Amino acid sequence: MKQRHPVGKVRAKRGAAETFGFHLKRAFIDGVVIVVPIATIVLLTLSVVHRLEDATHPLVGRVVHPLIVAIAALVLIVLAFGLLVRSAPGRWVQRRMEAWIFERVPGYKLAKAFASDQILGEGDGRTIRPALATIEDGQCPAFVMDELADGRLLVFVPGSPAPMAGALYIFTAEKVEILDIPLMPFVQAISSWGLGMADLLQGASLAKQSIEPPVASS
Repeated sequence: MKQRHPVGKVRAKRGAAETFGFHLKRAFIDGVVIVVPIATIVLLTLSVVHRLEDATHPLVGRVVHPLIVAIAALVLIVLAFGLLVRSAPGRWVQRRMEAWIFERVPGYKLAKAFASDQILGEGDGRTIRPALATIEDGQCPAFVMDELADGRLLVFVPGSPAPMAGALYIFTAEKVEILDIPLMPFVQAISSWGLGMADLLQGASLAKQSIEPPVASS
């Protein structure tokens, strides 16, 4: 019986360790992308609620629990700011704050676009478009982020279940099938390990067939 060379065993173990390390690092990055923004929002919210609770306790502490008043005050403040940013001065302030602060946070712009189907550029009409990208012998869910001057497409291939992490590719147009489906359900299907993706693709296929003119018989 032929024995395996010790050098081959060492290389195999080293390769397995490197593969395990790569997947472990990728899992950690995916976890950071999900946990850090959520934890930041939760901590900021709890801090604001705590400060409002301390501020309202001397006024209504004997009538209503200060925590209830603090939460109600936070809701009113959020609503007031939401109405304010809908005005022209408010939109200007919002754009300045986003440019100076929030867009410096990694993933903020992409998360905002995912959450609201908003454009990626200022006034240039660019949107995130759901698509299927051909890689090797298969297709994978993807997002068309931009189009280059030569017609090639800048494509983001997300991970699952963390669509905020992934890889960027540049494909020729024939390797990308743009889907006429809503963005958020597409993102949710990727976040759910593909559950619901079949229905979305089936609906996009039926819509495409209804748009295409029938082939005239000779």
